Amino acid sequence: MSPHSPPPRGFQLCSLPTGPAWIRPALRQPILTAWQKLNPKIPLRHAARRHPEHRLFPGRAPVVLLPIPRTSGVIVRPCVHGGLYGQFTGDLYLKAHRARREIERASLLSERKIPTPQIQAALFYPVGPFWRIDIVTPYLPESRDLASFLSTRPKPEARTRVFAAVRRLFQLCASQGVLHPDMNARNILLAGSFRKNPQAWLLDVDTIVFGTASHAQVEKANRDRLLRSLMKRARCGDLGFSEKEIPSLWRQLFPRS
Repeated sequence: MSPHSPPPRGFQLCSLPTGPAWIRPALRQPILTAWQKLNPKIPLRHAARRHPEHRLFPGRAPVVLLPIPRTSGVIVRPCVHGGLYGQFTGDLYLKAHRARREIERASLLSERKIPTPQIQAALFYPVGPFWRIDIVTPYLPESRDLASFLSTRPKPEARTRVFAAVRRLFQLCASQGVLHPDMNARNILLAGSFRKNPQAWLLDVDTIVFGTASHAQVEKANRDRLLRSLMKRARCGDLGFSEKEIPSLWRQLFPRS
């Protein structure tokens, strides 16, 4: 399916200097106005970095916060293939399926009351027969992913509050049969009051599978994937905890597992 095809429900198809785009009407003008001031002829992922108040966040590919007046700002995230396949294809996609799939799954998650940022735009940039894709979502103020949170070696009280939020997210996913094959520490976003009641949000949801296993199987699969991610981040030295500390940390996160 081409990016020039009719967009998902709730989006408008726009023809921009950089290529086609699917944008929700409410944010169409704010995004395009901000882009116009920075440089409308280059991908938004690059233009956003020209804003004097932009911020970068780590990920499979760095994501950037673009401040937009009268909003909390937007996050611009390049789509990148993961795993072995990603070593060969990088950020190139043959069609628009990747963006459409993520939009549809994010909508389904919201219908099931599972927190995930709602996609506001999918931007497509032609590269020969391929496309690069940016996904645009609202910025959640004062948010950080689980890996970033742990990298600060937070105090036990802070860990208790955040871990309770993560458990609630996992319980919601299990109750709705939501399996996230890439449930890694960077795909769990923490937002809200870290001193009172933070909330955990699910990110990068294009690969999510619904209702293919029992609740217990889903819970175990999501936990196993997160544990592998924590061990990997610890080995890389960017988690704030050593590999030997992960079992203790895991017992705090899931006391009954």
